[in-house]
Amino acid sequence: MMNDPVLRMLGLARRAGKLAFGDELVREACMEKKARCVMAASDAGESTAKKAAFYAERANVPFLVLPADKQTLGAAIGKGGCAVCAVTDIGLASAAVQRLAAQDSGYADVSTQLAEKNVRIQSRRGKKKPRDRASQPQAAEPAAQPPRRAGSAPRKANKNPRAKRVF
Repeated sequence: MMNDPVLRMLGLARRAGKLAFGDELVREACMEKKARCVMAASDAGESTAKKAAFYAERANVPFLVLPADKQTLGAAIGKGGCAVCAVTDIGLASAAVQRLAAQDSGYADVSTQLAEKNVRIQSRRGKKKPRDRASQPQAAEPAAQPPRRAGSAPRKANKNPRAKRVF
């Protein structure tokens, strides 16, 4: 069961908080464009697998059917059973699919696609986007404060936004 490297990667993704499991969480991850790969158990229901494939297509991410049943997939991620899941980290998704491709050559195309995407994303990490100085608005100068009377203390800001001001 847990000797399967793909399921171990999914368990690691779950512990890292980078795995969405279940129909609703997978849908949210895909609609928010956070999913990197959507996977379904081999014995997932037809409508569940069809919905997961639709969500993956909308998010433009690969959809894979794992060679594990719902109980095995659920045990790997610490749940009683799980039919669909989505990995939200590109590195973990790439590693899991790479291990899946090592077991079955049918997943090789998806593995290379995710590996290339991982390299692109990792190369952009830490780099800031160039800013176009012409389109950036100039910083406004702070408004001038009226002069205070000699000997008066500055007024403190009221921390309660609902408090009434008394003048």
